[in-house]
Amino acid sequence: MAIEVKYKDGVKVEEKIFKILAKFSPDGVLDVFASDQHNSYLKLGETFLKHIGESRKSTDADVKEICLRFAKNLSGIATAALFNHFAYLTPDFKKTLGENVLLIGRLEDTNTINIDGGKGQITKLAVQPEEVVDKVDGFKILVKLNPDNKESWEKNLIFAKDVFERANKLGRPLFTETILVQEPGEDKKSFAKRLPEGLIKMAEDFGAIGHFYKTQVPLLWIEEDGKIINISSPQVVRDTASEMEKISPRPILLLSAAVDFEQYVAQYGIVSDIICGPMCGRAYFKESFTDPETKNWDTLEKSFVKIAIPRIKIIKKLAQSMSKPWWSKFSEMSGEAKALLKPSTRESVSVKADFGY
Repeated sequence: MAIEVKYKDGVKVEEKIFKILAKFSPDGVLDVFASDQHNSYLKLGETFLKHIGESRKSTDADVKEICLRFAKNLSGIATAALFNHFAYLTPDFKKTLGENVLLIGRLEDTNTINIDGGKGQITKLAVQPEEVVDKVDGFKILVKLNPDNKESWEKNLIFAKDVFERANKLGRPLFTETILVQEPGEDKKSFAKRLPEGLIKMAEDFGAIGHFYKTQVPLLWIEEDGKIINISSPQVVRDTASEMEKISPRPILLLSAAVDFEQYVAQYGIVSDIICGPMCGRAYFKESFTDPETKNWDTLEKSFVKIAIPRIKIIKKLAQSMSKPWWSKFSEMSGEAKALLKPSTRESVSVKADFGY
């Protein structure tokens, strides 16, 4: 008998897609290392080059080098990893990453089409899913949204629905990410205050487009001029996540939205039982580029291992202990599908030691 799976809104899951997810995560834990932020890597690369005394601009080749060095340290650590096409189109990239890591390929272009003076941003593809399907295990798209800009909102809806349809035909899970647009001239505090309402609005229209919904939660604090400014209480963070979870018929993954790791681990702890996993990037590794021990490419890689890997393990431990399995939004699952899952095999990645108490 064929594998039959449906989400709560009646959308069927292609058998090939279910088998991919079951293969890489039979225990239900889906922790994703996000490494696809091209413009961010260019900036981090320039910071790194300045730190080691090289006076030049960071290039696409530098981004690829960073991704390759990070990727080869993830096998056995992360369940899944997200990279852009500069990385995953490199020969033997999957071998570098590790065959046991679910490889998610970013499809969208780093730069959006701006309208109305930047108030609206429309996503476009950098690569076509049909052209890269044999290089990756899954797809990811990011749409930057302004609920008050109807034209860009509607065009992004059309874009996301089209990619979702194509992903289904190609037999690849789609991870759809939404980001609220910070309007031109808007200060960080005003933007942060808009997040709770904006996040819920985005989940209403985009939470069903894809197999996973990647989003952030409200900010607990921001830093300005060396000062901490409180933005949202832990209760607001949790209430917003709960509302998104009710709205979205897909499992939710938590992005870091450029916050420091200290805030991300707090956010994840607050909502860990509401969502299904992390999809975190810079919060794990950005300090690696200026670490005192980082003096060249090889020591950058060592700093990444020293700083990022323990952080990944912390969040993964939270996900293993508290978060929902990736199949939590299914309303129907045949016996053949359940037979591929092994929820009882969740293992701890915590350090084992006798602390005497």
